[in-house]
Amino acid sequence: MLALLNGILWGYMLHSDLVNETEHKEENLVKKTKTSAKKSKANTDTANEKSYKFFAELHPDVQQGMDKLNDFYASFIEKIPQPARLDLFSAEIMSKTFAETHKVLVDNFVVKAEEWDGKQRNYLSDLEVLLQRTLDRLQGAEVDPVITPNSNDRRFKASEWQEFPVFDYLKQSYLLHSKYMNGLMESLEGINVKTKEKAQFYMRSILDAASPTNFPFSNPEVLRETIRTQGQNLIKGCQKLLDDNLKTNFLSLPMFTNLKEFKVGENLAITPGKVVYETPLFQLLYFKPTVAEVYERPLLIIPPWINKYYIFDLQSENSFVGWMLDQGFSVFVVSWINPDETYESRGISDYVLDGVLDAVLNVLKISGQEKLNLLAYCAGGVAATILAGYLAKRIEKNPIASLSLLAAPIDFDKMGDLKVFICDEQLNHLEKRVKEIGYLPGDEMVRVFSMLRANDLIWSNYVNTYLLNKETFPLDFLYWNCDTTNVPATLHMEYLRNVFLENRLMEPNSLQINGQGIDLKEITTPIFAFATKSDHIVPWQSTYAIKEICPKNTTFVLGASGHVAGIVNPVHRNKYCYWTSKKAAKNPAAWVENSIETKGSWWPEWYTWIKEYSGEKITTNMWNNTPNIEAAPGRYVVSSSPTT
Repeated sequence: MLALLNGILWGYMLHSDLVNETEHKEENLVKKTKTSAKKSKANTDTANEKSYKFFAELHPDVQQGMDKLNDFYASFIEKIPQPARLDLFSAEIMSKTFAETHKVLVDNFVVKAEEWDGKQRNYLSDLEVLLQRTLDRLQGAEVDPVITPNSNDRRFKASEWQEFPVFDYLKQSYLLHSKYMNGLMESLEGINVKTKEKAQFYMRSILDAASPTNFPFSNPEVLRETIRTQGQNLIKGCQKLLDDNLKTNFLSLPMFTNLKEFKVGENLAITPGKVVYETPLFQLLYFKPTVAEVYERPLLIIPPWINKYYIFDLQSENSFVGWMLDQGFSVFVVSWINPDETYESRGISDYVLDGVLDAVLNVLKISGQEKLNLLAYCAGGVAATILAGYLAKRIEKNPIASLSLLAAPIDFDKMGDLKVFICDEQLNHLEKRVKEIGYLPGDEMVRVFSMLRANDLIWSNYVNTYLLNKETFPLDFLYWNCDTTNVPATLHMEYLRNVFLENRLMEPNSLQINGQGIDLKEITTPIFAFATKSDHIVPWQSTYAIKEICPKNTTFVLGASGHVAGIVNPVHRNKYCYWTSKKAAKNPAAWVENSIETKGSWWPEWYTWIKEYSGEKITTNMWNNTPNIEAAPGRYVVSSSPTT
């Protein structure tokens, strides 16, 4: 993180150097505007008087509060323990990346000096035009912006960013600088692909952190709140910032949601059910039927091994489990253990065979059926896919009637910014730390996923929590996002090396499970693959790869929204949309071009598909005949909870 902060400073220094180069170009422009400046002096004096009045009217306790903050900060520095983080960003690797990138930058500039000079001239010209248009606006003229934010950029939504020329200038100059720097990174030639990906990600992270929205005196919303509260928002927000970091060993993320509003088993994961089977690795939950007749073949849900199962059972109004019960399914769910250091040696084979396969066989034993429907999410989908490939070779009678994969990565070459964290050097660095602990702490993955959407998941929360002093709004799926499980060290490193870095799922028989090679092309089980268009963790093209590998037996559906909200999309809310296509496509882009949009939730589309593989509806007494180890949600899921 220190390296990242140094990078921010480096970015500002570079920006300052570029601005200095424009001074000689701006001299003539300044001369031209002297007359205009005289005319606006009266207005400026009035504005200054208002500013002086504002500062004069600040509450007398503000200075005292700031003094207390200084004392609190000094005490904080003395008391803070050594950070226990895994240092997911190695300072050494970051420094090496910047050094290699700088060398290539210089080489590119020498070889293509005229081209690069043109890029810089265009950038400086845009700054000059922006300055002129800003001065024109100050004189009352209407002008067009030089650059505008992307439509999905929420940082500049406040009206002041458009209505006030000074804030508009800050916004546009920042956007121009970001465009220029990102363009330089993109145009680099003769650089290692992975080094370039890292450099681009680091640069975007630096620019995100340097946004004027993240600083109290360049954010109009924060200034407005500072005036309203006489500075108490900054005092209380800063106290909250220091307190949060003191509790979490420094550099904690701003809180996503109000954690005090939720408790698993009380207002989350409340669908009636029971634990019917238990191993040291997982509990098997069976939920009480809500209808008299159910489909013959039960449904087994596999969550990611880093998450609690109740993303499928948040509250009654958005519970996927509850909805499936109402459709007439016997629903079983795997609830993974939250492992400690004693699970250090557990690997992929353990989670696939002793986990998913064991759950499958026990659901069949309990239900008396020969086949079931398997639905799996994200990394749970990877485990389920590996099992399907394993069963295609090892068992004559395949117990999986259908396989539904939700946001499950298959082709890891298409994993976007997440690849920045995965390289030999980074994995060697991470492996040493993980082996020391015995597991990967679940909250570390929260940090990684948050970095992938820093503006939405880090900086916006930082502004709201610490600069505006707002209380976070209680959202159930954000609470779940914070309620993670640890990952055994061996499992995590095998997954990162074999599945992610080496992308062995895409190479027939390259990945071995219990000595058996996995070839996804041999899977003949009907597959429903669902991905979401705005998924920042698993880009939809990665999930689509199963359609390319198994085109005859795979139905692919693309949904709107992201990794969680796109999945948990209840029918009654009628939100978002999804796309389907029955035409053959050469690639993902061609599939999208031929797709048809349907409004609302994807759940009914999936239900229509899975009914074909669920058998007849029958009356069953299974609920009364199954063991009751304990009531749902079970011990495993409440073994830890987010820190409030």
